[in-house]
Amino acid sequence: MADRRFKQSEARNDAARLLLAASRERFSVAATDLLLPERSRLTDWQRHTASSLLHRLIRSIEDPLRSALLPRFAREEALYAALGSASVAIALPLLERAGVLRDGELGTVLVRRVEEHRYWRENASGTDDLLVELIRNDDEAMAAEAMSIVIAQSRRFDRFQDPVLGQSDLPAELHHRLVWMVAAALRQYMVQQHQIASGTADAAISEAATALVTGYDESRTLESSCMRLAQSLSRCGLLEGAYLARILDEGLLPLFVAGIAARCALDYASAWELLSDPQGRGPALLLRAAGVAAKDAAAILLTLNSRGRLFSSLEGDVTAAQLGLFEDMAQGEAAQVLRLWQVDPGYRAAIARLSTRRSAAEPA
Repeated sequence: MADRRFKQSEARNDAARLLLAASRERFSVAATDLLLPERSRLTDWQRHTASSLLHRLIRSIEDPLRSALLPRFAREEALYAALGSASVAIALPLLERAGVLRDGELGTVLVRRVEEHRYWRENASGTDDLLVELIRNDDEAMAAEAMSIVIAQSRRFDRFQDPVLGQSDLPAELHHRLVWMVAAALRQYMVQQHQIASGTADAAISEAATALVTGYDESRTLESSCMRLAQSLSRCGLLEGAYLARILDEGLLPLFVAGIAARCALDYASAWELLSDPQGRGPALLLRAAGVAAKDAAAILLTLNSRGRLFSSLEGDVTAAQLGLFEDMAQGEAAQVLRLWQVDPGYRAAIARLSTRRSAAEPA
């Protein structure tokens, strides 16, 4: 029975900090996995998919920068030919060699996209009944939000239904960081390989990158669209447990994450972090804090564990263990644990770093 629940002493001893540390540690390992396959804790398919997503992502940022630079260097024949050739990789080899892609937030986004795609692949029913219903809703704003999700989803697949992660799918801060990394790589290539004057290169690249950064609209991401729709559904009183279960059953994992986030006053990234708790506690805490009825919580947990396999590393009857935690914890107590995910992300990151380092230093 103890394996199926939080120990009471642990719950009293700052359960929020322990849960946060476990979630962050999992993503830290996954981010390392993307660049150090020998330490892999992901499957071969996950690792291959994440690597492919990373390559496509960098190219989606590099291509518009190269296009903007072409007119500026039309007289530099060799550079012009290289910038205009789709077969010439410039930024990615330099970034990989410098090790600058070892970015925790980037690793988290890549792993999240891989797991979302895996869930969609295993659970997609082949219909968009729920979204179609919402698009036909008399509430024009809600219908528009549902349509924006359909559009954002369409950008996440190529013609072979393989996952795509483009620059339009990134949090703004991460997007800006990657734009300047790619810009710096192009600058190095131009100056060192084509002997372009550094001042000339800096002026042209800075102008192109600035335009890409200032023109970025984070509200177009799928996560942002899902959060807006979830908040509208919540305001209308539609975001009940049975509705969340239906969203999940239709393979709409991003909308489910946004829905549970809206119910718990969290942002999307925090809800995903809790949902992906490697010890399996997060989903039960989220559902209890959201005030979801026990019957609906059971259906949601069963779907996550039997079809989503988000907790495949856990042994035994995971759903029963999570239901045990759900039943043992009051809604107010669960909400109190989640308070840590409602504070400044910088504060939360510092707590996670200290907790992870301390746990690693403590004897087994």
